[in-house]
Amino acid sequence: MRHLLVLVFALVARTALPAQAPVVAPAVIVSADADPSSGTLTIAGSGFGTRPFVTLDLVPLNINLALDQRIIAVVPVSMIPPGSYLLTVTRGQGAGESASFDVRIGPAPDSKASAGSGTGLAPSASNPPASPVPEGPPAPGAALPGGSDAAARVGDITITVADVDREWQRTDPVGYLSASRQLYDARRRLVTDMVNNQLLSREAASRGLTVDALLKEELPKRTVPLPDTALTALYQSLGDRSRGATLDQLRPALREWLARKVEPELAKMAYIEELTKVSTRADTLLTPPQVVVEHAADDPSIGPATAPVEVVMFGDFQNPAYARIAQTVPRVRDLFGARVRFVFKHFPANDAASIAAAEAAACANLQGKFWAFHDTLLGQAGALDVTRFKSVASTVGIDRPSFDTCVDREQTRDRIGFALEETRRYDLRGSGSLLVNGRLAPEPPAFLPTFEYLKRLVEEELARQARDAR
Repeated sequence: MRHLLVLVFALVARTALPAQAPVVAPAVIVSADADPSSGTLTIAGSGFGTRPFVTLDLVPLNINLALDQRIIAVVPVSMIPPGSYLLTVTRGQGAGESASFDVRIGPAPDSKASAGSGTGLAPSASNPPASPVPEGPPAPGAALPGGSDAAARVGDITITVADVDREWQRTDPVGYLSASRQLYDARRRLVTDMVNNQLLSREAASRGLTVDALLKEELPKRTVPLPDTALTALYQSLGDRSRGATLDQLRPALREWLARKVEPELAKMAYIEELTKVSTRADTLLTPPQVVVEHAADDPSIGPATAPVEVVMFGDFQNPAYARIAQTVPRVRDLFGARVRFVFKHFPANDAASIAAAEAAACANLQGKFWAFHDTLLGQAGALDVTRFKSVASTVGIDRPSFDTCVDREQTRDRIGFALEETRRYDLRGSGSLLVNGRLAPEPPAFLPTFEYLKRLVEEELARQARDAR
């Protein structure tokens, strides 16, 4: 009887205890080896599960083999540029169910290459060059020919590079502009790195630190976790590169990308900007290529024609990036007043709704109501169709019979066609492009608020004019 009671008590006690969840090891990546011959990436570690989701720089990879401790993913190793890539393996959405690893693909740059010996690799912030100008003569063929350099000789006639450029600009102005911008962009990226490296190197030396130690001390103070809206924006920016993966599938990889790549870079940008105000003065003097902007009498504009800064906005009512810029214009005008003028030019996508919206806005412009129509249409959600255009027209006080006739008969279609031809002459990349006094504005830095972006564009142009006036 005693033994029976003990057995019953043990059974009752066992059933009364809560069920213990199985302990699952966290995902860990130990190594990742790229094989160019097979076009695969072999990932070793643990806790991968049997159906992992794998990304390389946020691009989902196809899987050949998936085991808890080993994954073989398809990667066209021989076709992608050498560099460091962020690998992320995800088995679920919970804590510890994803892991990331920096993968090196291709040969690592040697010390001479990373010092700027003509390989095109920018120096790293952790090992800035002692001088922004490489010591010694340039490598053979590294220097670009200057305008006065001879390009050809015919008898006693010398044709210079400047002569060639003038002929290029005359016969192929768009091609010349495109090449000039590519050269400027490459130089601007490098000079920005070189200036930043110099600022960091000088600050580190003044405090008796290495640059690595300086950044390790200063960046955590300025690193701010980005909100989920930034994660969503990053996902949307991937476009086709997401390869059909959902936001939830990519969420761990996106969050890791923000934490490892974007947040530290934003902190570094903030710190360098502080150094430019309190440390050694640094001015970037490169000037981007400039075009002469054509002004039509019916181009909608806000601000005086005498403003020292003119920002020409190329807009599409279906483009979210342009909408963010347009909705920020009032704040920028409040800040700079008569010093800035905004001009609108149509740049609709090759899409029926975008073109229809542009034509309707041009019809509103015929009655002097462009900006009211523009702001109301951008400020409301809904389909871009004739019913909505006419509703907006009524809301902003446009004469409906004239507007309806204009829209129904597509009376402004030629005007939109002329606008698109104009954008081709400026070699613009798409809607949302900005020309600041004829100079193409760079892409906004990652997750920089649109107001700060526009503000900086105007400030930089005013500063450039001030330097030129000295």
